[in-house]
Amino acid sequence: MRKHLPYAWFFHGQRLRSTLDERTLRWVGDIGLAAAVGAAYFLVAHNSVGLVLESTGVAVFWPAAGITSGSLIALGPRARWPLAAGVIGASIAVHHAEPLWAGVSLGLCNAAEALVIAGLIQHYFGADFTLDRLSQVLGLLGAGIVGTAVSGIGGAVTYRLLQGPSADLLVTWHHWFASDIVGIVAVAPLAIGFAAALTQPPPRAELERSIAALAALAVMTAVILSLGQEAWDTILPIAWLLPILLWLAARSRPVFAAAAAFIASGAIVWTTIVGIGHFGDASLSITNRILEAQASILFVSLSANVAAALFAERRASEERLVNSNMLLERERDNKLMNLEAITASIAHEVKQPLAAIVTNSSAALRWLARTPPDHAEVRAALGRISDDGHRAGDAIDGIRALFRKGRQGQQQIDVNEIVGGVLQSLAGELKEREVECRPELAELPPVDGHRGQIQEVVFNLVQNAIEAMSAVTDRGRILRVRTQPRGRDAVAVTVEDSGPGIEPGRLDEIFGAFVTTKAHGMGLGLAICRMIAEHHGGELTASSDGKSGAVFRFVLPIKQSDGL
Repeated sequence: MRKHLPYAWFFHGQRLRSTLDERTLRWVGDIGLAAAVGAAYFLVAHNSVGLVLESTGVAVFWPAAGITSGSLIALGPRARWPLAAGVIGASIAVHHAEPLWAGVSLGLCNAAEALVIAGLIQHYFGADFTLDRLSQVLGLLGAGIVGTAVSGIGGAVTYRLLQGPSADLLVTWHHWFASDIVGIVAVAPLAIGFAAALTQPPPRAELERSIAALAALAVMTAVILSLGQEAWDTILPIAWLLPILLWLAARSRPVFAAAAAFIASGAIVWTTIVGIGHFGDASLSITNRILEAQASILFVSLSANVAAALFAERRASEERLVNSNMLLERERDNKLMNLEAITASIAHEVKQPLAAIVTNSSAALRWLARTPPDHAEVRAALGRISDDGHRAGDAIDGIRALFRKGRQGQQQIDVNEIVGGVLQSLAGELKEREVECRPELAELPPVDGHRGQIQEVVFNLVQNAIEAMSAVTDRGRILRVRTQPRGRDAVAVTVEDSGPGIEPGRLDEIFGAFVTTKAHGMGLGLAICRMIAEHHGGELTASSDGKSGAVFRFVLPIKQSDGL
C-alpha cells in the first residue's frame, strides 16, 4: 500500500488544484463584473448630476438606476453581490466630495434598490424574464415602484443627516423616487432586451430595418425638441414619435422599442441639462421643465414598452395558432396515411400467398384432369394452398397487430427457425433465379416478439435481395443471410446481396412510405419492415457503396420493454 501513496497524493493534488483554479476563475469573473458595473454606473451617474435640485441635492434624472436593476435582472442572482459591490464603489466615487459615510450610505441604498427590484422579478416571474408580455412590463413597473420607494427612504435619511433640517425628508424622498423610477422605466428594458438579443440574435433584415427606424426616430426627436415654446403651447410634439414607436413595436422585437424609448429619453434629459429647446427654455421655471421632462420620459417609455409587449403577445399567439394548425394537419395526414398504409400493406403482404394459391390451384386442377388423376400431386398442391392461406392470414394478423397498441401476439420465438423457414419457402425462386444462398446461423437465445411480423420482415428482406440480383450478369448472384448475437441484449439478422447496390444518398429515403425502385412496387415493404422493427424496440438499417450490393441489418432486443 505504501508504494501507491505518491499516486494518491498526486491525484489529490490535481483535484485540489482544479478546485483552486475554479475558485480563482470565479473570483476573477466576479471582480471583473464588479469593475464593469462600477465603471458603467460611475460614467452614467457622473453625467447625471449635471442637473441637481438645490433644495435637496438629488439629481432629477438617474438612469444609473435602470442600468443596475436591468443588468441584475438579465444576469440573474449569481451577479447580485458583484453588482452590489460595483454600485457601492461607484457611488463613493461619484460622491467623493462628501464624507465617506455618505457615499457608502447612498451606495447601499442604490444597491438595495436593484436587489429589491431583481428579487421581486425573480420571485414572481422566474429567471427567464423578458418584456414580451404586458404582465411583465407592468411587473417591472411595479417592482421599480417598490424598489425606489424603499431606497428613497434611506436616501432621504442620508441627505437629512448630511444637510440638516434644510433637506425635507418627504421632498427628498419624492425627488429620489421620481428620478429613479424614470431611470428604471427608460433604461432597464433596454438592458434586459439587449441581454436577450445577445442570446437569440435577431435576423439581419429585422436588425437593418430596426436600425433605420431608430435613426429616423433620433432625427425626429431632435427636430421636436428644438421647437420653440409656441409650438408646445398649441400641440404636443412628443406625440409625433408614436408612429415610429408603434412601427418598431409591431415589426421588431421589444428590445428595439426599448432602444427607441432610451434614445428619446436620453435626448430629453440632455436638452434639459444643457438648456436647449423646449426643456431648456429659460422662460419656464426649472420645476415645470423637470416635471414636463419626467412626464414625457414616462409617456414615451411606457407607451413603447406596452405597445411592444402587446404586439409580441399577438405574434406569439399567431405562432401558436399556426403551430396548432400544422399539428392538426399533420395528425390528419397521419391518420390518412395509416388508413392508406393499412390498405396498401395488406394488399402488399397477401399478394404473394394469393398468387401462390392461384398457381397451386391451377396445378391441382391439371393433376385432377389427368387420366387417371394423380392424387398424390393433388394432395401436395392442396397442402401448399393451405400453407399459403395460413401465411396470408398471419400477414393480415401481423399488420393488424402492428397498427394496434399493446403487445398482442407477443411470444418467445426462435429467429433461426424463422430464417430457415423463409429460405426454405423461397428455395424454388432461389433456384429459378440462379442465386446461391449462404446462410450463417449462429446460436441465439429466443427473443420476445410477434412471430408473423418478424417472419414478414425476413421474407421481405430476402425477397428484395433476390429481385435486386436479377439483373446481375457480370458476377455471381450470392445471397448471405447471417444471424448473430449483438451483445447480451439483442440479436441481429443480416441480409447481404451481390446486386448493383443502392446509391449512398438514397439510403435514408428507401425506408419512406411509397418509395420504391420497382416498376410495379408500392413502396411499402421497407417502410412496414422498419415500422415492425421499431414496434419491437429494434431497428432496421441499410448500407451500400452503390456498386457491390447492399446490406440490410434487422436488430431485435431479446427482451422487450413493458412500454409496448
